[in-house]
Amino acid sequence: MKTILIVEDDPRTTLALAVRLKAQGYSTWTASDGIKGMQLAMRARPDLIILDIGLPGGNGFELAATLRRKPQTSRIPIIFLTGSKEPTLRQKVMDSGAAGLLEKPYEPEELLLMIQMAFDPPGGPGRDGLPISVSTDRLSNPKRILIVEDDERIARALAVRLTAAGYETSMAHDGLAGFRAAVLEKPDLVLLDISLAAGDGFTVAERIQNNIPRPIPMIFLTASKRPEFRQKAQGLGAVGFFEKPFEASALLRAVNKAVHQFASPNPG
Repeated sequence: MKTILIVEDDPRTTLALAVRLKAQGYSTWTASDGIKGMQLAMRARPDLIILDIGLPGGNGFELAATLRRKPQTSRIPIIFLTGSKEPTLRQKVMDSGAAGLLEKPYEPEELLLMIQMAFDPPGGPGRDGLPISVSTDRLSNPKRILIVEDDERIARALAVRLTAAGYETSMAHDGLAGFRAAVLEKPDLVLLDISLAAGDGFTVAERIQNNIPRPIPMIFLTASKRPEFRQKAQGLGAVGFFEKPFEASALLRAVNKAVHQFASPNPG
């Protein structure tokens, strides 16, 4: 059982997080300030830390920096929480090497997705035991992935993990913007949510493929369990179909396979 340490000074947020995580099969520890958080991290050695940036007894960035300097805790992934809208925070989080950032209020689905991605890091083993590698070629000649997702927080979480895996990413948050970005940018792959503003994902996919000279591989994402969605995606030539919440390792593996398959020259 994976163990998660929650360092959060709002007791209601802490309780809600702990209940949600326990329902998903995780074990939790909680701390209400940076000092207790440090003590618990050293003693419990959790598998992941959810860390509020605004804390009494030192802010979250200071605690994260201290944890990174300790050999016992240096490799524990950290997901930051914040109620701030300060535009520089996201860059600070990426510079810190954290697994992600969630802005309050956030959707439980988004949190669970980010946790899965933190437990299945690029370059490490996936849940099926196979490695997800970041090749030198991918870093020097990064493939471009367009994320068309109307939930900006989920889109950003996907972008952070794909960037860490060596891809270049861009985002669009409605169907019209997704269509325009695909036609103008001609990405190597599109991650496409089915439920979108300004055109559902299937309509967007059809418009993209009808307006470009060479088909772009597409992976569809959906929170729906409707079986006809999977069938329709297959009919549109999708290279992947994932129901939320999904395994991060499986999504990254599908992305890797698709971009390499379509990048290879056709025989003959």
